[in-house]
Amino acid sequence: MVVRSALFVELLGGIGDLIFALPAIEAIKRTHPNADLDVITFAPGGELLIGDPRVDRVLYAHRGPGPDAAEKMRRDVSEALKSKEYDLIVCDARHSGLHELIDAQATRRTVTHLWKGAGRDEPIPRLFLRRLREEQVIDPGTETIRARFLLSDEERRVARTIWARLGVEAGNAVVLNVHSGVPVKRWPTEHFVALGRSLAADGWTVVVPAGEAPRVAWDVAERISSARFVPKVGLRVSAAFLATAALVVSGDSGLAHLASAVGAPVLAIYGPTWAGRYGVASRSINLGSPFDCPERQPMNFTTQWCWYSGQCIYSNKVNCCEDVLPDEALDAARRLIGQCDERAIPAVQPPTNAGARTPGEDQHLPKRPTENADA
Repeated sequence: MVVRSALFVELLGGIGDLIFALPAIEAIKRTHPNADLDVITFAPGGELLIGDPRVDRVLYAHRGPGPDAAEKMRRDVSEALKSKEYDLIVCDARHSGLHELIDAQATRRTVTHLWKGAGRDEPIPRLFLRRLREEQVIDPGTETIRARFLLSDEERRVARTIWARLGVEAGNAVVLNVHSGVPVKRWPTEHFVALGRSLAADGWTVVVPAGEAPRVAWDVAERISSARFVPKVGLRVSAAFLATAALVVSGDSGLAHLASAVGAPVLAIYGPTWAGRYGVASRSINLGSPFDCPERQPMNFTTQWCWYSGQCIYSNKVNCCEDVLPDEALDAARRLIGQCDERAIPAVQPPTNAGARTPGEDQHLPKRPTENADA
């Protein structure tokens, strides 16, 4: 199959989703090196692809609230489809009728069901590569591709300047990312403080970037001896800043996946999302909540009540991330830092039943939503 132009439609919604798609994007480019490869995605994640030699053009789709948001997004995708005669179109999302819109094109080859036959513990990047191989879109030799985010020399220079102004050697620093996109995925502030204090006592310098939660980050930094607070910087500079840290600790967030994609060791805390599918790639340890929640849906967390409501179904809990205790995280952090020169570190997968912490008596089980989100 000769491909002169290809379009990857990455519209799952988050920065982490874009990172998940990077191996598939690179595999397409390696298999079809002479093809123009465009990507349409959402802001702000799209800026991560600006200047990337694997991508020829970055297009943006509308994202926002309101009853007409999906229609505006479809209109943007439709305009992208009209902008060039594509030989190959790959889409990672099936919401809002995107797959129907793409399959209706007179394109020689479309792949619009990357989720077909997914396994519960099959990481998303590996799933996408497997599906593209099954569809004979990429070469068999591409199955080992990992997510890589490419930094410029200037971005690395700016990151070194930030570290220098902090008065910290990046290799002696542990970065605590206190923000995750939705409240149910956030590790409690008190847990971050307890972990940070223990790591500081171990001799590490704790650094807390503002990110999207500057007040929380400032509060955490203030409560940890000698911790440094870093004001918000751009996404690409953030990636360069994280690249040389000894360790990044985060809830399930785009920043955790971005840190992994630039080579930083990551300790990721998972609650309502299943680390077997959505976990951070090595070098990492993914600590899954041991709380045995009947709402957890490993195959599609967007069907869980907590995802729709932003609240845990149990009235005596904030979320299930809180059940990953600071002592457990400290032990994992010490193991990860001690093995940071290893190429692969086994992830700690969430327990299923044995030893799980069970729900208390004080609980509230609301009715499950009747409409399920389709990836």
